[in-house]
Amino acid sequence: MDDALILGDYDFNVPSDKKNKSFDPKKLLLPIKKAEKRLMFLQYQTWQRLVGNKLVIAPVSFKSNERILEVATGAGFWMLDFAVTLPRTVTLHGVDRSSRHFPKQHPENVSFSTCAATALPFSWQDYFDFVHQRFLSLSLTLYEWKAALAEIHRVLKPGAWVQIGEVYPAFPSGEFGSKQKALFYAMSQSRGLDLDIPLQLSEHLSSVGFVNVSVEESAGECGSEYGSQGKGNKGRMLAVTKSMKAEVIRAGGFGIVNSKKEFDEMVKGLEKEYDQCESRIRFFTCIAQKPLPANSP
Repeated sequence: MDDALILGDYDFNVPSDKKNKSFDPKKLLLPIKKAEKRLMFLQYQTWQRLVGNKLVIAPVSFKSNERILEVATGAGFWMLDFAVTLPRTVTLHGVDRSSRHFPKQHPENVSFSTCAATALPFSWQDYFDFVHQRFLSLSLTLYEWKAALAEIHRVLKPGAWVQIGEVYPAFPSGEFGSKQKALFYAMSQSRGLDLDIPLQLSEHLSSVGFVNVSVEESAGECGSEYGSQGKGNKGRMLAVTKSMKAEVIRAGGFGIVNSKKEFDEMVKGLEKEYDQCESRIRFFTCIAQKPLPANSP
């Protein structure tokens, strides 16, 4: 596998229509050579395991004819799992910039369509009873991220809840981990992305008008001493770092590494530091509520 990703489904911004001029792949933090649906499923499984297999943590229950939206649905794994727990009279709809991963078979109350997270249909104003979004912060610039949150706020019914999941990468606390972290931040900043969004979810949701905001954090340890999961997390972080090499070198190393050789030495050092120094991939789940009108009972 050429591009093993751990921070999320970075294919969200790839349009199915090549004529879509708004998509700029240079804005993504990590280069993508090909989509890997199996990898997306492994990412989903990893997340679910670390959050105790909970699909929803918001204080909600669903009645007949209520509507659920998933933004940046990818292959729809979350929706398909959630659908089997709900009455068939509850509808679930997933949107993504690309339709390439949409499942060909799904329950009748599940549907999919393509659109940008930053421009949901105007007709969806106050339309949904619950919105779910996950793994999107590093596919959007900071401006686009704020716009996407504002769109979620717009399409939710007053009093309804949103649930957002994001991941913060693991950097070992050694010499090479410090370089790795600096490169991640330098590359994200050069593309207008904000690596700290997962650490600031509550502030971002409050800023667009949500209330009753709370965050739950889970973590996945990296390193061989933590068994197969620790080895897997270490391997994914190393793969993400390696996939950035060409872009880092083209940018002159961002003043952090001066050559391909120095980059390779950093990666070799990271292989040891992930086993010797503590590091954790951090998973954040944030829930928030769209307030009711001031004059509502």
